[in-house]
Amino acid sequence: MSSYNKSTSINVSDIPRFTRHKFQAWKDKMVGVFMISKVYDVVKGDTTKPDETKCPKMPSTPPIITGKMSNVDAEKTARYWTQFNVQMNYYNMQLVDFNCKLSAWTDGNSQAMGVFNRALDIGIWDQVKDKTAAATWTWLGEHYAKSSIMELLEHFRYIKDYRFDLSDPSPQLSQWMHHYGSIPAHMISASLASIILISNLPTTNSVRQESIYRRLVETMFKDEIATSFDLAKTVDSVRDVWAARFGSLPPSQQPRKGTTYNKGKAPANKPQQKQQTQVQRNTAIKGKGPNPQYSEQQSTDSGSSQ
Repeated sequence: MSSYNKSTSINVSDIPRFTRHKFQAWKDKMVGVFMISKVYDVVKGDTTKPDETKCPKMPSTPPIITGKMSNVDAEKTARYWTQFNVQMNYYNMQLVDFNCKLSAWTDGNSQAMGVFNRALDIGIWDQVKDKTAAATWTWLGEHYAKSSIMELLEHFRYIKDYRFDLSDPSPQLSQWMHHYGSIPAHMISASLASIILISNLPTTNSVRQESIYRRLVETMFKDEIATSFDLAKTVDSVRDVWAARFGSLPPSQQPRKGTTYNKGKAPANKPQQKQQTQVQRNTAIKGKGPNPQYSEQQSTDSGSSQ
C-alpha cells in the first residue's frame, strides 16, 4: 500500500510550466516530477480511488438476550452473537484497509493536483481543476498530444536535414542538440543520433581537397561499432577537429557562416577567359588597308606587263 505523506519535496521553480507548446517534452519532464513526489502511480491510474459502493458493510446486530427468552432461544441467540463478533472483527479489518486505501489515494491525488496547479497555464488549469489527477493526465494527452506529434516531426526533420557548414561548429551543435533533446530518448537512440550528425557534416567530392571531418568519420567507423556511438563524445570530437584546423587562425581568416565545400566543381575563371580573348585579338593577322580601286588595279597590271 502506497503512502504519500513522506513524499520528497520539490521546489516550485523545478516544476516545468506547460503553455500549450512542446507537450511531449513537458510530459517527459513531469514524469520525473511525479516520480520524485511519489504520486506517479496515482497520475497514470495504477492506483485508483476505491469504489465507495464496495465499502464494507457492517453485519446485522443480533437481538439482545433477555430473561424472557426460553433456554433454546437464548442459546440460539448466543450463537448469533458469537458469529456476529467474528463478523465484526473481519468487518473492522476490511474497513481499516478500505479507509487506508481511500486516504492514500486522496493524499496522492491532492498532491498531484497541486503539482498540476503549479505546472499548467491558468487557462488550462481552469478546465481540469475539478478532475482527478489521472483524468487530468489523460485529458492533457487527448488535447495536446496531436500537436505534439507535429512538433516532434519538426524536430526530427531539423536534425535530419540540417547541414553543418565550415564555420565554428559550437553554435551549430548547440542548436542541433536542442532539437534532438526535444525528441524522447526512446524514439531516437544516441547511436542513431550520432550517425545522423556525422552524415550532416560538410564533405567534398574533390580529389584535390579533403574534408576536415573525413578522418574523424573514418576513424569512428573503423574503431567503433555503429550501435555503440556516444553522442556526447561525437559532439566533442567535432569541436576538437575544427579547433585543431581553424582554432589558431584569427577570426577574419576562419571560415564564415555558410561556407561549404564546392562539391569538386571548379569555379569559372572569367578573368582568364578575358585575357585569352585579348591575346587572340593581339595575335590576329592585321589587315593590309582598304582594297585598291579598279583604276589602280589597271595601272598596277600594266606596269607589271611592261
